[in-house]
Amino acid sequence: MHPILLTGVFFSSLALGADAVIWDFEDSSISWRGRADTVKVTRVAGPGAIAGSAGFLRIFGAINVGYNYALSDQRPMTAGGLYRLSAQVRVNRVGPGTPMPFLKCAFVAADRNVAVGRVNTNPYDASKMGQWQELSCEFKAPPQTVAFWLALEKGTDGAAEIEADLDNVIVEPIRQLSAIERYRLKPTPQLEAVRGVHPRLFLNPQKLEQLRQAIQTTHKALWEEVRAQADGYVKKGPPAYIEQDSYSAGEQLWQREVGNAMPFVAICYLLTGEQKYLDSARAWALASCSYPTWGLGSTDSMDLAAGHQLLGLATIYDWCYQGLGEDARRTIRETLIQRAGRMFEGAVSGKAWWTRSYLQNHLWVSVCGLGAAGLALFDEVDDALLWVGLAQDKFRRTNEVLGPDGASHEGVGYWGYGVEYMLKFMALDQELLGEDLHDRPWWRNTAFYRLYMALPRQAWTARNNIVDIADCPRSNWYGPDYLLRRLATLFRDGHAQWLANEIDAANVDSPSARWLNLLWYDPTVPPQPPTDLPTLRHFEDLGIVSARSDWSGTESLVVFKCGPPLGHAAAVTLGYDAGAGHVHPDANHFVVFADGEWLIRDDGYLAKATSQHNTLLIDGK
Repeated sequence: MHPILLTGVFFSSLALGADAVIWDFEDSSISWRGRADTVKVTRVAGPGAIAGSAGFLRIFGAINVGYNYALSDQRPMTAGGLYRLSAQVRVNRVGPGTPMPFLKCAFVAADRNVAVGRVNTNPYDASKMGQWQELSCEFKAPPQTVAFWLALEKGTDGAAEIEADLDNVIVEPIRQLSAIERYRLKPTPQLEAVRGVHPRLFLNPQKLEQLRQAIQTTHKALWEEVRAQADGYVKKGPPAYIEQDSYSAGEQLWQREVGNAMPFVAICYLLTGEQKYLDSARAWALASCSYPTWGLGSTDSMDLAAGHQLLGLATIYDWCYQGLGEDARRTIRETLIQRAGRMFEGAVSGKAWWTRSYLQNHLWVSVCGLGAAGLALFDEVDDALLWVGLAQDKFRRTNEVLGPDGASHEGVGYWGYGVEYMLKFMALDQELLGEDLHDRPWWRNTAFYRLYMALPRQAWTARNNIVDIADCPRSNWYGPDYLLRRLATLFRDGHAQWLANEIDAANVDSPSARWLNLLWYDPTVPPQPPTDLPTLRHFEDLGIVSARSDWSGTESLVVFKCGPPLGHAAAVTLGYDAGAGHVHPDANHFVVFADGEWLIRDDGYLAKATSQHNTLLIDGK
């Protein structure tokens, strides 16, 4: 099979001599306006951001609604063209709680009722307040684009206040996206060794044979659970496409189960060779390929629905490669190319809103699927390693800004979700690219976070077993038994192994990826009860303290929280919000659990308001 080239998607047919659009504010004419009367836009005469500049734009004022401070006039743009947006921005002052601004390029279709999309630059770096900074992004103008306009964005739809300067704003045609070379990987020796070999994602022929033996002995109980769940998916079959579900506002999160189901039936086919599992794997995969959208509007192919399905399709393509048949392989391969290519372009251009949100589960889930797709196709699609390179870069950056204490700003529920997808990609990265991202303080400590945020064991129920600080339920969304077993294996952590066993025994786990128990359980790690651990632990980076009377299972528990939204480490290393969307304004908040029930509880996954937490207000604020 000849390699398929994708880089043409990221090269422009626009002539490089095409005119750039420039707002340099050198004369008195101003084509920008404030979004509201309370936001003023004026030209300031004097030295600007670049040598020889004689003026710049000042935007100042307060605004309570909307996402923009100020907007440009509208200019023409060619659909399919590649462009670079750059601007010099200086933030002099922001109001309390106001996030750092960024530039948005909004695309306009001939039919004004058609939403074409937008891209964003990187946000202003708050650690360099008062200095000129270049904000920029590269992008491909979507189909139907005929024009564009720019805006200085607030980063919130709530109240905000700013004084910022703008200079030398340029939208110019480019020949290719610079990320093409930035993310291109050279195949590693480990990757070259599996060229043309299937399976290679999470498993290889040797590991597969070992697992077939293990499910007869040490992994027998885990295998029975996985097989029972797979049989349910065989019987149920994939869901028909629906455009709008009742709960996810266009994200089409019902498709997450489609992605989650695929590895179950695929691994059962690998382990048993039974035709019913192969037929089911093919049916689930082709159903996913047939869906016209993976998320609506700007989330199509660029968010959670895509991340789950890219991973699911990649595992079926790899694990069932020979049995699928050429027609099904072709359909799955072409879907992976189309969907992963779109996600890659969205991530490098800023169309994907999460592209710099290194502490956000949307990034972790999305690029894990992207990286898995690339590793499944690297020997058939030349540019698939671009997808892997982008995923590797995003997870490296995430690991650089995670604090040392192992705690999650998104809460225990999202901890399970995010850690699952981080560990999935990091396992692939280690096995196929030779890179170990696990040997860091956050990963060594994060099983302790899950342990100390568990309720006393004798009080566990399916709907009430964890402390629900931040956007969090009181039960598990993902795992965490298989996550704890992976951490136990990586760090020879008996406490993590013990907690996984206790969660399984109480049947309070979430079954979304139980198949990982088969891959990540190491029976040579002996479980160790926490009776040798302190009853109080301070997670210093996030400012969380968990204290209990003992480890008997009937103990009393208090948890207190007072720290920066993303933790002290992120506050120092990041000058913008890299993923605080699930954090609550709950400094000095505490909860108490005793005698098997909540005495003082959290508000749960609700609208975020300090007044709904157990803390102090001053003048109602």
